[in-house]
Amino acid sequence: MSLKRGFIESIVRGAGCLGTSAAKQPENPSAIFVLRNNDIGDLLIITPLFEALKRLFPRAQIIAGIGSWNQDVLRNNPWVDRVLQINAPWHNKQICKYPHNSPRGFVKSLNYILTSDEGRQLKSLHCDIGIDILGSPEGSLLMIRAGIPWRLGVNGYAGGYSACQQNIMFDENIQVGRAALRFAECLGAANLPESRPQLFLAESEKEQAVKAWNGLGRQNAAPLKRILIAPGGGFVEKCWPREDYQKLVAELARRSNTRIAIVGGQSDYELGEFVKGASAQVTNLCGKTSLRETFALVWAADGIICNGSMILHTAAAFDKPTVVVLGKAFDSAQKHKRLWGYGAKDLHLGIEPGRTRMFTAEEAVPIINSHFGLC
Repeated sequence: MSLKRGFIESIVRGAGCLGTSAAKQPENPSAIFVLRNNDIGDLLIITPLFEALKRLFPRAQIIAGIGSWNQDVLRNNPWVDRVLQINAPWHNKQICKYPHNSPRGFVKSLNYILTSDEGRQLKSLHCDIGIDILGSPEGSLLMIRAGIPWRLGVNGYAGGYSACQQNIMFDENIQVGRAALRFAECLGAANLPESRPQLFLAESEKEQAVKAWNGLGRQNAAPLKRILIAPGGGFVEKCWPREDYQKLVAELARRSNTRIAIVGGQSDYELGEFVKGASAQVTNLCGKTSLRETFALVWAADGIICNGSMILHTAAAFDKPTVVVLGKAFDSAQKHKRLWGYGAKDLHLGIEPGRTRMFTAEEAVPIINSHFGLC
C-alpha cells in the first residue's frame, strides 16, 4: 500500500471509530442502502443483488443509491423500493472530473460527503445496513456520514474497508456480478438468483421496439435477422477500430434478410454514420433513442455486436446472442469473459497470450455468421 493510500485509509479508519457502529449485524433491518454511483454497465451487472437482499429481508426497504444517469435502469424493478440519487464525484465517467486518488479529487469528494443535499437525504432515511459495491474510501465515508451502523465494503481494491464491519475480498477471477452477490451471502443469504442483469420492460416498450425494427430499412418478405451494433465506448483504446466496424457492417448488409441498427449516444452519431456507410439496410440511431428505448431494441434483436460496454450487459439481461469485439487495451479476451461475461451466448474476441493483435473484420465475420445463425 502506498503512503498516500495508507494515509487516506487511516482517515477512513478513524472516521469509522468515531462514527455510529453496530456491535453485530441487525437481524431485522428496516432499510438497506446499496451504493452504486458508477456507470450504466456497472449498475446493470449487479442488479441481481437487489433480488437477493429482498429475498433475505422481505420487510426491509431496499434503497439504491445511484447517479441520475442510471434512473431508467431500475425503472419497474420489483426488488428496489426506493431510488436515491447519489451524484457523487468518484468512480464514474459522468461527473467525476478528477481521479479519485488525487488530492483535488479526494477534497471534492469530501465536500460532497459533508455538504450535499443528497448526503443529508440519505442520513434522514436511517438505514441499518449499507453496502458499497465498489468498495472505496469515499463510499465508506458517505455511509459513516449517513449514520449507517453496519457497513459492508471490499478489501483489496480501492480502499475504505477498515471502516466496514464486513468485507468481501476482491478477486479478479470472479465474475463481477457474482462477486456482488457475495454481499448477500455475507448477510446470510443462501438462495441466490442467477448472476445475470435484470431489466424490466413494460409491454408497451416491447411493442414499440418491434414496430421500430419493422420500420427500419427496406421491406422484405423473407424472415429477417435483426442485428444491433453498438460501436461506441468510454475509452477509444477499449473499443474495436471504427474501420473494422465499417467493414463488418458492409459485409453483413450484403444479406437480403438482415436488418442492422447502430445505437449509441448523441456523441456517437458521427461514428454511427461512418460505420453505416452507404447501405440502405443499415440505420444509424445514435442519439435518437432513449436509454429505455435502446434496452427495448436489444430485447427485440436477434444478435448483438458491441465493445465491452453496457450493451453487453443489456444483451445478457435478455439472453441474446452477443459478440464482443475488444480493443487493444485488453490483453486477454478470456479474462474479459471471465469478469464480465455470462455464458455460451456471449463470445469475446480479442488479444490472448499467443495472439498479439486484435481480430480483424475479415476474421470476425465467419464467427459472427455462425454465432447468429446467418450461415
